[in-house]
Amino acid sequence: MLRKATGLLIASLLVSTSSFAAVLDGDDFVSATSVSGRANDWSLTFFSIASQANMKPGKSTSEARSVDTYDYFSINYKLGADQKAALRLPFNYNTAGMDEYGEKQTSNFSMQDIHFVYSNYDLGYFGDIDLSGKVKAYLPSSKVSQENGLITKIRLEGYADYNFNRSWSVAYVAKPDIYWQSQTASINTSIPTFDDGMYVTDPRQTNKQFGLEHYVQFQYYINSIFQITTKTGFVENWYHSSAVEGLDGDHTTALRLGASLWIKPARGFSFTLGVGNDSMLGSYKGEDTKIWQPFNTQYSLMTNIYVL
Repeated sequence: MLRKATGLLIASLLVSTSSFAAVLDGDDFVSATSVSGRANDWSLTFFSIASQANMKPGKSTSEARSVDTYDYFSINYKLGADQKAALRLPFNYNTAGMDEYGEKQTSNFSMQDIHFVYSNYDLGYFGDIDLSGKVKAYLPSSKVSQENGLITKIRLEGYADYNFNRSWSVAYVAKPDIYWQSQTASINTSIPTFDDGMYVTDPRQTNKQFGLEHYVQFQYYINSIFQITTKTGFVENWYHSSAVEGLDGDHTTALRLGASLWIKPARGFSFTLGVGNDSMLGSYKGEDTKIWQPFNTQYSLMTNIYVL
């Protein structure tokens, strides 16, 4: 089935004549035209998401803001009609400008965690509900992961989608994370410092133990170029406690809301305009729940390019 062979695309970077994937997701590409066992089972794709963090409460600037990007090149191999393996080489590039704390930053390039991905676009059906999924294994190749003592992180991604008709569909998406680390606490080096080098706030933090991102996504197919999605769900994180640092463990929950316009103007190229909001629920760091505030709302531009 072509829909399964093209599953889990963001903005459908297809080199075929199909439109969009069954479940639009932010970091995947499949070449639906390759035939298993041939040289064109291999492909190289590029992914980028650019965003600008909103100013922290009480902070402002009239100067140009820094833009943050998360990018990767993905080396993909098609294992069969419904399966793919990939090696992703990610990096961050941040432009020069003012950050969310009102601090001036220079342009910066940094390596992120290299990871391996196995994707299966046909896990079967539960009634009329179509099931698919991915497994990702991360290596601690970024500076932050090394500072946190990360050994590896495993992310499991499950997708269950149902089509109401040719235009409307709904999907439930669950993405649990499991962390293996050599230490339970670390220093948050992103916190700004005074001139004497002292941190503005206590930089000590406990490391994540588990995470879970899960949400319901509605998709509306307009035509072969445009599609609209909305997202409603939660992001949860569980943290270690640290007896050495005297820090308690924690469990946080954020309400995640979002909407995106997915656009495929040409073969081998697509991009997505998105707005998202993560609002911490309950009392968090002395603040009550604040939904759709400027400081927790983010706008993004995602781009996918088929390289070869």
